[in-house]
Amino acid sequence: MQLNNNLTLQFRLLFISLLALSTALRAQEIVVSSGTTLQISSNQKFHVSGLTLTPSAAFDMDGLSITKKDIITNPSTSGDTSISRHYLFNTTSPSYSGTIEVNYLDAELNGISESDLEVNYHNGTDWQQIATASNDATNNYVVSNAISGKLLQEITLAEASSGPLPVTWLDFTATKQGDSVALDWSTAQELNTLDFIVLHSIDGQLFEHLLSQPAAGNSVSESYYSAMHTRPVQGNNYYRIMQRDIDGAIDYSDVRLVVFGLRNPFAEDLFILGNPIVGQTLNLKSTINQTIHLYTMVGSLCWSKQLTMGQQNIDVTDLPKGTYLLRTSQASYRIIKL
Repeated sequence: MQLNNNLTLQFRLLFISLLALSTALRAQEIVVSSGTTLQISSNQKFHVSGLTLTPSAAFDMDGLSITKKDIITNPSTSGDTSISRHYLFNTTSPSYSGTIEVNYLDAELNGISESDLEVNYHNGTDWQQIATASNDATNNYVVSNAISGKLLQEITLAEASSGPLPVTWLDFTATKQGDSVALDWSTAQELNTLDFIVLHSIDGQLFEHLLSQPAAGNSVSESYYSAMHTRPVQGNNYYRIMQRDIDGAIDYSDVRLVVFGLRNPFAEDLFILGNPIVGQTLNLKSTINQTIHLYTMVGSLCWSKQLTMGQQNIDVTDLPKGTYLLRTSQASYRIIKL
């Protein structure tokens, strides 16, 4: 591998450290610290644990890391099965043109015929296929050289598909409108799409079904959708859209975050004593006289209660198991009944 002469001492030291700690750092194949210059020159091969990039124009790796993984990070590869080898960039790369070669092991094929393997890359929005230039089933590699001016976030090999992804995303926004959140998304094309599920989370990890909308089905023109979340929580509100296909395939939008002013931590109006709820009683301590409301995660009101100051024990025998939002005039609390 030949690098430009402007490779800095910082990267040299990092590269030596990676070699010395290769066993400990096996999951993270290469890291280029932000501000460090690492540029792959035109027509120079760059190898990372079975992935070979050969750019046709200089490719800047500043601030990027590449990790080899067994499990795919982005949800769908052209709607088809992928092998158990994926290369994930920590962030979307600069524009890349050139050749991509992916090596694989027979044990990683997941039942895919080697003759059907095709390089797939995720550009931060959706998966795209690249025409195969060379497919060597003896030496276990696939080469594609038809990529020009594209962004890279994840690379794998997948079964050659008879068509594109079910949906091509254009945009997804989540915007405050008073005490609500307006959700708007659009697609450039749709193929056999069934519906869109709006998902909501307060921690960015566990997403709950918020609402759904039917999809266009089949469309080669732009389609626009909108929805309103009328009961966001105070603090962080994360949103993403799950698109379901008629044949069961799914695809996801990017995640959007909307933050509503946090309550004053020194002026708590309610304390939940025991969460999750293990028995049939919700134990609370109210610091003021107030009315509280319990909602499902999709915004349906379960009940309202008038509390006096002090400890309260509320019978929730008739409340189904699940996750709920308990709202006061100042804040929202997520509670779980087991």
